[in-house]
Amino acid sequence: MFRMQHYRPVGLLQDYMLSCQILECDLPEEESKDITVLPHLAQQLIFHLGNGQPVYDINRREYFPSSAITGPADRITGLQIKGNTQQLIVSFRPGACFRLFRISPRDLCNRSADIAVILGVPANEAAARIRACTDHDQQVRILQSWLTTQLSGQTKWPRSIEDAINMIYTADGNITIRQLESAVFLTKRTLERSFLEQTGLHLKMFCRIVRFRKVLACMQRERCPNWSLLAQQAGYSDQTHFINEFHYFTQCLPHEYTAALGDIDQVWSM
Repeated sequence: MFRMQHYRPVGLLQDYMLSCQILECDLPEEESKDITVLPHLAQQLIFHLGNGQPVYDINRREYFPSSAITGPADRITGLQIKGNTQQLIVSFRPGACFRLFRISPRDLCNRSADIAVILGVPANEAAARIRACTDHDQQVRILQSWLTTQLSGQTKWPRSIEDAINMIYTADGNITIRQLESAVFLTKRTLERSFLEQTGLHLKMFCRIVRFRKVLACMQRERCPNWSLLAQQAGYSDQTHFINEFHYFTQCLPHEYTAALGDIDQVWSM
């Protein structure tokens, strides 16, 4: 139903991009498919390679722009994708859009916006060149060439928030604000304010999603996990805490979740 073609980020873009891929839906044009996207940390650029607006946000009751920038998400989202859809999707590392485009993702949390509005005329021109081309390899080259030009005028931001993000990942989300304060030499207020500005998420929510995503990865490796052991290994205080968190992020209980839910989710929410 969905075909994915993956491309490797080139050069310095590897420090900013998580993935670059072409997504194709092979349903008939008159049909559509509902998908579930779970809470995630990444920002994305999404270019629809055909005509119209083939992606509908069920929660917000609006269509994605033909060329969209999206923020992270702290709640579950329902999308409806029309058949015969082709998209070029770029997922960025948390904080990368702030460094690359000098914009904060705070106002993009749980929503999409037109790149022409957020990133201006050069982004809109790049989107037009991408859609004017029919070869996927060339479309990716156009995109990555435009992104590379953004690096030339990049401001040298302090690495404090990048270091904090890396520490959170290393700890699988199980780290306190006090530990981060001491490690990156920022006060609690400055750390939380800067973290929200650069990642679009509050620090505690970011840690919760990192931990939740770690659990999903474990569940997809083990089809019949020991829930009590999994909760303990993930750092939850007890099994009840784990179940409540899982239900908060998925609207279902752990034993009701299936790996099939996560297949397309991996494209939309790195």
